[in-house]
Amino acid sequence: MLRIQELINDLVFQKQSIKRQLKYGIINPVDAAIELDIVNKKERNLIKQSVMRIHITHDGEPRKIKYWEQKELWITNLPDKTRIYARTEDALYRKLFEAYGLTLCDRSLKGIFETALKEKSITDNNNEDTIIHFRYDFKRFINDKLSQKDITTISKADLKAYTQEMVNRLHPKRKAFLQYKSLLNLIFEYAVEYDIIPANPVSAIKNDIYLKSCDTKIATAEEKILSEAEIQTIKELIREYMGYKRYHGYFINGYAILLAIETGMRVAELPALKWKDIHMDYVHIHAQQLNHKRRGGKEYYYADWTKDEKGVSRGGRKYPLTDAIKEILTELRELQKRLHIKSEYVFCHENGDWIKTDAYITCLCRLMKRLHMPVTNNHTFRMSLNSNIFIGRCNLPVTERARLLGHSVETNLRYYSFAGKDNMEELKAVLNGQVTPW
Repeated sequence: MLRIQELINDLVFQKQSIKRQLKYGIINPVDAAIELDIVNKKERNLIKQSVMRIHITHDGEPRKIKYWEQKELWITNLPDKTRIYARTEDALYRKLFEAYGLTLCDRSLKGIFETALKEKSITDNNNEDTIIHFRYDFKRFINDKLSQKDITTISKADLKAYTQEMVNRLHPKRKAFLQYKSLLNLIFEYAVEYDIIPANPVSAIKNDIYLKSCDTKIATAEEKILSEAEIQTIKELIREYMGYKRYHGYFINGYAILLAIETGMRVAELPALKWKDIHMDYVHIHAQQLNHKRRGGKEYYYADWTKDEKGVSRGGRKYPLTDAIKEILTELRELQKRLHIKSEYVFCHENGDWIKTDAYITCLCRLMKRLHMPVTNNHTFRMSLNSNIFIGRCNLPVTERARLLGHSVETNLRYYSFAGKDNMEELKAVLNGQVTPW
């Protein structure tokens, strides 16, 4: 039944698309009429199939549908004995379709959003990032209750009240608030265009009123830490990117970002990592990619020391090969073998050349901006790993934290050690004596 409902929703979308093309002169009236007739026939057949599956007796037999010649009506009875009738057979099936709780169009806010976004992806000249933006914003700003609400029942007062509650709860930046309004306009303007609602209620949301509750201050060091939920969102987006055609199944900077999240490796350390540095129990981090300017661009070179070693190799540091790290590296290794990519470097292009720090930084920055994250640099992974995992989850002593990240104890305490983001529930549990303090 769910599959049939999806097909019907798709046909409704096709009809709306044809009407829009006709409106803007993309197709002529004759062609539009022909296409609409084809879609309408498919829709009638699917409605009939849906009804026949559920309009049955307790014994599984089809309920009687008959034509009453005297009244010129098609009639049938619902399981509760309610009589349903209509002038035509198609009209009767449509009434039964609605009587059993099915709809020709998902009118929930989320349903309209999905349909509007689908149309935008097909009819507008959008890139993949635009669609990702809207999906992320919907997930970020719209709660489940509003998401499931019938759009025809959402008034200006409802939307204003929700917006005030949202800004009080999230305190978004000015830019984020304007993105929220763009999201609402996408949804409600679509509903207006296709006569689902008479007017767009977003016009009632005046910026000045709600910007008072938005966050306009400059972020502190503590606020630059990403929560574990935000980290998970980044991982999910990277996995989504891996399926994009533009990367041909090989999003190498994405794998580098995944490893940076798990290890806190510096930007320059990632390109210099070699397969021989991966051991049974640990990852040996002892080198970095540096560059110097020359005529015609930059020249990149391999340096056998890390930033904290300041030009003199002292053997680097060892990071435990956790299950998560092993899974990332094993997946990447198998992918490179399948694509016949050979290189001594873990993060290399299809021709075997190591990735460049500048390209990695650009890729990460764009990805974080697409998610509207508060920070866009690799350093936030080091800070987040130290505060969320080393301190918040594992309670590692500062000497171990400093050793794993490759800097001094003083540096770790002064610049890296902050309270984990979104950890109020954990703090409450500790104060209530429900769990052992870290």
